[in-house]
Amino acid sequence: MDLPALPFTVLDTETTGLIPRVNRIIEFASMRIERGDIVDTYEQLFSVPQGIPLAVQILTRIRDEDLESKPVFADLHKDILQHIGNDTILVGQNIGFDIHMLKGEGIDLTQQPWIDTSMLASLLFPELPSYSLGSVSALLHLHHEPMHRALGDVRATLELLERCWQRLQELPEEYLAPLRSIMERAPEGYRRFFAALENATATQKPAWLTMPTIQAAAPPFPTNITVPPLPEKGTVQLIEEPLHPGFSQQLFSALAKADGVHWVGVKNLDATLRLLSLSEGVRVVRSPSDILDPESTALLAQQQQYSADEATLATKLAWYEPQLRSQLPLHGDEIPIWNGKVSCTETSEEYRAQFEPGASVYLLNHWQLLYVLANPEHPAHATMSHDAHIVIDDASMLEDTATKAYGWYCPVTDIRAAAEGNEALTRFTDLLQLWIEKTRAFQDVRYLIPANVCDAESTGLRHQLNELLAGDSLATNAPIRRHLSDLAKILDPDTFGGRICWLEQRQDGNQYLQSVPEHIGAFLQKNLYNAYPTTLLIPPGSSDNLRTILPPGTKTTVHEVAEEDIPCGVDILFDPKKTIDDILANPPEGKSVILAQSRKHIEDAYVRHAIPLEEKEVTLICQNFSGGMGRMRAAFAAAPGTAIWIMTPWSFELVDLPGTPLHHLFLESLPFDHPAHTVLSKRAAHFRNAFEEYALPRLLHRLFRLLRTFGRNCVPGADVVILDARLESKRYGKNVWQYLQQFCGDDSVQQASLW
Repeated sequence: MDLPALPFTVLDTETTGLIPRVNRIIEFASMRIERGDIVDTYEQLFSVPQGIPLAVQILTRIRDEDLESKPVFADLHKDILQHIGNDTILVGQNIGFDIHMLKGEGIDLTQQPWIDTSMLASLLFPELPSYSLGSVSALLHLHHEPMHRALGDVRATLELLERCWQRLQELPEEYLAPLRSIMERAPEGYRRFFAALENATATQKPAWLTMPTIQAAAPPFPTNITVPPLPEKGTVQLIEEPLHPGFSQQLFSALAKADGVHWVGVKNLDATLRLLSLSEGVRVVRSPSDILDPESTALLAQQQQYSADEATLATKLAWYEPQLRSQLPLHGDEIPIWNGKVSCTETSEEYRAQFEPGASVYLLNHWQLLYVLANPEHPAHATMSHDAHIVIDDASMLEDTATKAYGWYCPVTDIRAAAEGNEALTRFTDLLQLWIEKTRAFQDVRYLIPANVCDAESTGLRHQLNELLAGDSLATNAPIRRHLSDLAKILDPDTFGGRICWLEQRQDGNQYLQSVPEHIGAFLQKNLYNAYPTTLLIPPGSSDNLRTILPPGTKTTVHEVAEEDIPCGVDILFDPKKTIDDILANPPEGKSVILAQSRKHIEDAYVRHAIPLEEKEVTLICQNFSGGMGRMRAAFAAAPGTAIWIMTPWSFELVDLPGTPLHHLFLESLPFDHPAHTVLSKRAAHFRNAFEEYALPRLLHRLFRLLRTFGRNCVPGADVVILDARLESKRYGKNVWQYLQQFCGDDSVQQASLW
C-alpha cells in the first residue's frame, strides 16, 4: 500500500440523520493501517430506539429488522475505541461529520489528529466536478462496495487517501516547498501527514495541476438584432426575449457594436460567460467577493497557525496564484474563509480597476449592478455617465435580485470563520449566537420587530458591535466589516420602517440575519429608471404584469424581437393522467428531469423507486438524497444510458448543465411561490387580488425561465410534459396554457385541442 509509514485509522458512520444526539449511529466501520499494512478491520451494526427513516433504509439498505438483537452503541464504546487505537491519525471523507456524530454517542475524538480526504481530493484532483465519495469513486474507479455502507465507504476512503499520496509524490519542489511550509502550521493530522513527504523527484509541473475550463457555446441566433434607440430617462424600454438560446449572444454582439456605453446586468454571470463568446470591447466586471485581494492573501500566508481549511486554501492560493475565485477548486469550509479573509473589497485596487474607461459594454451580475447604482460613492460612477445605457437581462428576476442588492445581510458562518484568531470578534460572535438562540425561540424563521432589539441584552450587543467597527481589529477584513455594518443596521430599531427583518436557521445549521425593503419598485425608480436610459429584457407577453418592479405610473415602451424565423424547438405536452410514479416505473430513454412539487414528493419517489431503478441500471438522482448541486450535476452528466434527476423547479432555475443533453422535462405541478415565503408573503399583502396580480404573474415568469433553462440544454425533438390537472380544471389554467402555447414547437400536441 503506497502510504507513508504512519498509523492511520480510516472510519465511517451510517446514521439516521445529520444532527448529533438527535439522530443516531446505526453502523460503524474502521480499518487501522500501520506502516502501509491493514492490521485491523471492524464493522458493527447498532440498534436504535426509533425506527430507521425510510429514505435512510433505501440509501444504506439497512432495514429495521437488520438491527434486531444488535447491541446499543453505548455498550461497545470500549470495543470501538480499541479498534480505533490511540496514537493514530483519523481519516475520513468529511470526517468532521463522523467525529460530531460519535461525540453525540459518547465517544469524543475531537482531540485526536485527523485528515479529511474530501479536502485532500479538492487539493490534488482539481479536475473533479464534485468531491463526494460516490462521485470521486466513480470518476477515479475506486473500490467502493457496498456504497453507503460504513465498511464500503471506509475501503473507498482508504483508496482515495492512497491516490492522494501518489499525486503528492508527482509534485516538483517548487510546489512541495510552499506545501510543507503551510502544513507545518496546520493541525497535527495534516502536519504529520505532509511531513512524511520525501524530497521531490519530479521536475515538471504535473498536467493535472490545472483548473479545467468549461465552455458550451449557444447555437447561433437565426436573425440579426439591432439595438433600438435608447429610451429617455424615466421611460423604461421593454424587450420581449425569445426562447432561443442564441439570443443573448446576438444581443451582446449588437450592444458591443452600438454607439455609447452599455452596462448589462445578468442573473448568473458565470453561466452567462460559459454560453457567450465575448466581443472586443466587452469587459467582465466581477463582484468584490469573486476577486482575490493580494494584501489579504499575504496576511493569510503569514499566519502562524492554520485551521485545516485555512491550510488547504493557503496551499491552493500558493499553487494556482489565482486572481478570481473561479480559478481554484474551492471546497467546503474554504468558501467562508475566502469570503471572510481574502476576497476583495470595494476599495481594493484590483476591484476598482475594472471600472476604468475603455469598454463599450460592462458585463456584471444583477446584484452588483444594482448595488453600484444605489451607492453614489461607488468607484463605478467615475466611469458611468448619466447617459450610460443600463440593460437588465432576465428582468423577471429583478424583484428577487434587487431584494438582495438593497438588503442587509449578515451570515453568521462567515463571521465565525473570520473570528479565528481574533479574540474580540470571537467574543462578539459568541454573544451574537446566544442572542439569536434566545430570540428565535427554536423557530427556523423568526420575523424581527423593534421590540426584539430594544432590551438591555440587544443594547449591549450593539455597543460591542459599534466598538468592533470603530476599532482596528477588522481593518484588513472589509467583507466582514460590511456584514457587521449590515448587522448594525438590522439591530437598529430606527431602521425597521418599510423593511422586512428576520433571522433564520437553515437545515445545515447555518444562521443568517437579513433585512430587505418591503416595496422594491420605489428603489428601482429612484436609482435606475429616473437616473439612466434603461432597457429590461422580459418574458414575452409580460409587459403588463411587472408591478413589483414597474410601479404604477412608470412610462414604458415595448419592443418585440421578430419571431417568424426563430424556431422554439420545444414540444410542450399536457398529460394530467400521468404521475411521477408512472414515469419512474417506465422511464423514457435518455436524460430526463422531473420537477417535483415538493421535497416530500421527492423523498416519496426516492423511497419507492430507487431500488427498482437501480435493478434496471437507470441512474436516479434526487435532490436532498444525492448530495449538493455540484455532486448531482456531476453524477447526472456522467451517467451512462438512461438517467433521471428529480428536483424542485426553484432548483432547476439555477441549474447550469454545459454539454449535458436533456431529452425530457416533466413538470409535476405548476410552480407557484410558497404562500409562506419569508418575503413574498409580506409583499403579497399589498395587492387587492394577490393571486391574480402577484402570484400568477410570478408563475408565468418562472415557467418561461424553466423552458429557457431546458431549451439551452435540450436536444432537437426534446419535450416538456406538464402533469398538473389544474391546467384543465382551474379557470386560470386556461390562461397559463395559452401563455405556454407561444413557446410550443411545430410538433407539439394538445395545445390547440385542449379547450
